[in-house]
Amino acid sequence: MSEVPSHTLHICVTCRPKGAPPEAVRDGRLLFEAVAALHADWPGRALVALNGVECMSGCDRACTVALSGPGKPSYLFCDKTPTPETAAAALDLAAQYAASDTGVLARGERPGPFRSGILAKIPPGL
Repeated sequence: MSEVPSHTLHICVTCRPKGAPPEAVRDGRLLFEAVAALHADWPGRALVALNGVECMSGCDRACTVALSGPGKPSYLFCDKTPTPETAAAALDLAAQYAASDTGVLARGERPGPFRSGILAKIPPGL
């Protein structure tokens, strides 16, 4: 029986760029699928689960990505693009987060696509 990952990378699958027609393929779905394809063979998947979320209320700032883990602050990022670079960087960021005892993700140490677009750093729950 395999262990349940202790950290989660959340990606909104309903995100779309502002002004995109409702029938357009959702950028959030594209990003999630790109990350999922990499996550399937990613060595860090034992520590970090991937979770597609129907809405993370970042609608005006799509694509929205979040990280959460026990005893660590949660992070909410936005304004991400559904590119292979962003997908790979999301997993790099998740690995960095899982490896950190405190969960602190210093801006200068985050992968390039995640050095900007941070919307929130939420303190850990009790």
